[in-house]
Amino acid sequence: MIPVEAAVNYKLRDQEFNVKSEGEAKAILDKQYITLIVRFGEPRLFSYTDIVGISEQEYTIKLFLTSNETLDLSGLGYQYEDFLSEVFRLRNEILLKYMLMEESLMEAGFNAQFSWFDSKGQINQSGNCELRLYETALLILPQKNEPIRVPYCYVSQTSKMEYTLVLTTEFGERFEFSKLGDKFDAFGKSLSDAFNEMMLRSQTIIKEMIPEADPLKTYKLATLMKDGRAARRKDIDALSTDLWRRLTKRIVEAGLDQEYIFLDAMALKDQECVGVKRGLMGDLTGDYIWLLFPFFSSGSNRPVNAVGLEAFLTSASNEKRPEAQPEKNDANEASKEEDKEEKSATASGKATYFFRILGRQAYAQANDEELRIELDNFVRNTNHYMIDINFRREPIYLSDDSLDDPKYTQYRFAVAKMPSLRVLRNLFIGRVIHASFDQWKTDVTDLLDFNAKSKDDSAKWKKGAE
Repeated sequence: MIPVEAAVNYKLRDQEFNVKSEGEAKAILDKQYITLIVRFGEPRLFSYTDIVGISEQEYTIKLFLTSNETLDLSGLGYQYEDFLSEVFRLRNEILLKYMLMEESLMEAGFNAQFSWFDSKGQINQSGNCELRLYETALLILPQKNEPIRVPYCYVSQTSKMEYTLVLTTEFGERFEFSKLGDKFDAFGKSLSDAFNEMMLRSQTIIKEMIPEADPLKTYKLATLMKDGRAARRKDIDALSTDLWRRLTKRIVEAGLDQEYIFLDAMALKDQECVGVKRGLMGDLTGDYIWLLFPFFSSGSNRPVNAVGLEAFLTSASNEKRPEAQPEKNDANEASKEEDKEEKSATASGKATYFFRILGRQAYAQANDEELRIELDNFVRNTNHYMIDINFRREPIYLSDDSLDDPKYTQYRFAVAKMPSLRVLRNLFIGRVIHASFDQWKTDVTDLLDFNAKSKDDSAKWKKGAE
């Protein structure tokens, strides 16, 4: 792209809003940075990820920075609106990657006006935007705000009124899109096609696992598990007892039968959960199955404050993509210990992840009934959180020290901006690599023992730690 340039007046303020420097400058916008070439002063460089917020007031653009400073840009004259829109546009392109929104793009370039209402009918945002259709979600790129991701699986109702398209989510939010011009019908059709493809993917996966399932049963199971949602075993068994039996066959094919038997023996059967998710690159990454194992104390129905998460590629996916590899991660460069662990993960291709249900002090004070309620909340919220972060696991387990590495800038930014990711990182206990079953079993036992004894919510299990 050709950099955008404009003459500006600037003021750089400290965290107490005292002016540190001010004057005339030339502001240059490119794909990565805002550069200020200061007249009779030193130039300043600002990454779009240095900007935590943007506001405007009386033709002044205010950029709130990670350094707790504020940069005011004014004196833009007739260039003001175009310059502000370009700042948002360039920053939003970065945010799509840094807020884990990137996946297979289906269609883009739908310009519209939008209004976003909360569950109480109060307006959150409105204005001009670009609409993009990805494989699993609608992306709203506001002209003067940050990207909004609306996963198709959250949409409970769609309707038209004159030349306005309305989406209502299961959380009670409402999105209205208008002023699409001659692309109104095309956008509506493309959005409908995206919804249909999502449901057909889910039904196809169910049908492949249970070929003899009748159409109604297939549809109900697909609705329960649409786009990767993990459904409880008791809810699945109410529709079909065959699915879990077929699932165990896939687990055996993936070479995880011993691990499954071990985790299943510690879990309350009807509270186990399973979801089937297509990879972010479609046919290139295939489908994978993920399971949640809520653990219970031996001889009682009291939940242990730990839930295991296991995920593996299906055999069908491996046929599509013989070179299929585990989720890419580079944490091996963070430290010698992480290097050893990551090489083991890469060799085996699998790991089991563990999370707390709630804080360790809160767990100690809760009764059995309260814990069951918290477990239900955990399953529902974990579904929500995993969909929010597009099922990426690397930003969950990387240590704070690893996030300081420049190559993880995008994850550090995502942690700062995404509440769902922060919750998952807070509840994360540790992960156990599949090198051999005996090693894995020993490490899982050690992790659960560590979690039972630890009183510190920030404590994470580390293999071989004292």
